[in-house]
This record gives sequence, C-alpha cells and structure tokens, in this order.
Amino acid sequence: MLSKIKIGNFKSIEKLELKLAPLTIFVGPNASGKSNILESIAILAQTAGLERSITRSLEGSLGYGAFIQYPISRDFPLFDFIAHKKDWSKFITFEIHVTDAEYHDIGYMYAFMPKDKEVRQAVFANDEKLIEVGYLRTGESSWRREFLYPEEFKKSLQSTDHTEYMLDPTCFDYGLKQGITERDQFEKISSEAREIVKKIETAARDVYFISAIRGEVRPFVETGVGEPELGTHGEGLIEILSLIFGQREHEKIAGKIIKWASRFGMEEIKAGWRGRNILSSDYIDPELQTHLNMALASQGSRQILTIITQLFWSKPGSIIMIEEPEISLHIEAQLELPKMFSEAIKEGKQVIVTTHSEHLILALKPLIVNGELKTEDVAIWHFEKTEEGTKAERLKLTDKGIVEGWIPSYVEAEGKIIKEWFDTLPED
Repeated sequence: MLSKIKIGNFKSIEKLELKLAPLTIFVGPNASGKSNILESIAILAQTAGLERSITRSLEGSLGYGAFIQYPISRDFPLFDFIAHKKDWSKFITFEIHVTDAEYHDIGYMYAFMPKDKEVRQAVFANDEKLIEVGYLRTGESSWRREFLYPEEFKKSLQSTDHTEYMLDPTCFDYGLKQGITERDQFEKISSEAREIVKKIETAARDVYFISAIRGEVRPFVETGVGEPELGTHGEGLIEILSLIFGQREHEKIAGKIIKWASRFGMEEIKAGWRGRNILSSDYIDPELQTHLNMALASQGSRQILTIITQLFWSKPGSIIMIEEPEISLHIEAQLELPKMFSEAIKEGKQVIVTTHSEHLILALKPLIVNGELKTEDVAIWHFEKTEEGTKAERLKLTDKGIVEGWIPSYVEAEGKIIKEWFDTLPED
C-alpha cells in the first residue's frame, strides 16, 4: 500500500506531502490540484519495468502523447505543461513511500530539473534517507554521475550507469574511486537500496488509473492480440469481462461484478464470445425485464461498470485510482460507492479517488458506525489553490464517521446558496 507521497514543482503544486490510507478521498474545487496527485503516481507507475527517463514516462502516462497528437521532440516545451509556474530551474520531484513487512516504510524519490536536465534519485528506509545519487551537469553538453549521500559515498564511490532512468535499481551500482579499498559497507547500503527500488517498482506495476473520461462501450468488439487491459478510459472493458466470464477460475470475480452491477441497474450481466472473433456483453434491464446490449446501458451504468470491473479484477495489493466515480450517478447510486470501495479494501486493495460528491462522504458514516470501515482506513484531504499553488488539509473523521467541521469549500458554497434562498423570501 502507498503510505505517503511527496510532490514538488509539478503543475499546480509547489510542495505537497500527503499521507494515504486504504481509502483516500480528495475533495475540493475544480482545478485545485486533486488530479495532479493521481497523475504524479501514474508517472511512476508508467515507468515500472521499463528503462525510461522522465520525458518518456510523461509521454505515456495518462495519455500525454495522445493528447499532443504527435511525438514529443527534444525541443517541444513539454515542461511548460508540468513545471510549476513554468519554472524550469527547479527540480520537479516525485517521492512515494510504501508499507513494507521488513522495513515498515520504504521510499523512493526521483527529481528532474528541466533547465539543466539534471537528475537526482534517493531511497529511504523508515523515513531516513539511505542513499542519493545524481546526474549532474558539468558543462554545455556534459554530465557526470556521482553519489550525493551519504558523505562517505561521495568521497569514495563513483556512480556507474542509468542514473537518469526512473525506478531503475542499477542506478545505485558503484565503482570504487582510485585508492579506495574498503568495500563491505558500500556494498551493504547499495544492495539494500537496489532491493528497496525493486520492491517499489513491483508495487508500482499494480497501479491502475480510471479517468473521468470513460464509459464508451461498443455493441461488438473484435478479440485483440496479446494480454487484454482495461485501460484508463475502460476501452478494454468488453475483452476483460469476456475473459472473466469465460473462465471458471474467475468465477468469484464474476460473482462480484454481477453483484455490484445489479446495484447500479444492470442485472445478470454477461459477456463473451458471439461467433467468429466477436465479443459482446449484455444485461437485463430490471424494470423492462429485457436483455439489452451493454452499449444501450445508461451513461452512468457504463461509466460505473468500468470502475466495478477494475476494482474486482485487480489482484490484492493493487492501487486503484479513480477520478470522480460519481459521474452520471443519481444520489441513491452514489451512496453505494463507499460500500463497494470497502469491499475492495477488504480484499487487500487500496482505493484513491477524487470527488465532488458530498453524498459519497456522508455514506461513510454507516460503514464506520457498523465497523465495516475504521477511521484509520480513511483519509480525506481537502484541496484549494492559492497564489503559491495547491494546498491540502487532512480533514478529521470522527469515530461516528462524520467529517469534523464539514468540508470547507462545501460549507462556503452551501452558505451562499442558503443566503440567496433567504434573500428570495417575502419580507412578511
């Protein structure tokens, strides 16, 4: 599970540190920076298992390449999109921490300065920096790799390779400088750092992001080549559902999907082969008692089906990030969301969502009162944007499942509505 994230000089964020829980909820006004947190996590996840610099990771994460519509060249001002206040002279920093059985807490930091193309990477164990390495500019077109921490490493060792690549454990390999013979203490720390990076890289491979732009379902799809993926927008939904419903080993997952789909108006959902290389999915409309193709489901139903599928198709230990799960859902349906998240958490998954729904927050109360969720299982962060950038405050959740003092931006908006309502009342 992700336990903490630190971000610096990324988009609207100058500096931010957030502690996370099994269910973490981000609330606040539009454009306050909530989705930037999800995006920073996705950047590291996009890199997992690959040799990638930050530019290549940004091109892939959350569809930057698709958004720009042409390959990002060295001269393209990509960092105007992501550097805080377009300042290329400061390090853009991503740091994530993961709970670990051996160390309790392990962490990894990647920092990149657009102006000089400098890179710094560091590893942490139990909130203490273990090692740091840098790829530093030495001239107009020259760089050097060197250890920056601990001091003894800086004096004695030289970095060997891959210092500019994200989540690559070999960046902490070393060579002894001339005249240095002591090796044991260096090897111990270097080996420890490599193992920590491998653990974090493994955790990052099981990070999934569901965008607010989702829910498009075609009546029929052709079977693809290779391992199917649900995708950021749910583009692989029918393939994944067909795989789940087509194999007995996934029977339990299929049952969970059927259960939760029925809660959102799609009864007896099925998916599978329709002849030749065609796949499709259908369900029973509960009021009409008619079989309908999934493409005919309501917008809200199609959008939530992507979320349901990702939540229960993901294996334990996965991190599922969802933008605005309440989109197109009636209030009654929004109240089901925390119940569904709670079930996923009990399966050992972590859920991180952004939301504008007060009903989603209110629906936490019965779960906490009934003991289905503990207060420590939930972290609610309120975001706002100031002249300096995005700020976040963790809201206190009482043992009755109530947000103490309620949500600041909601209080402000509701106060305006009440005032305007009173102003329209007749004076007598």
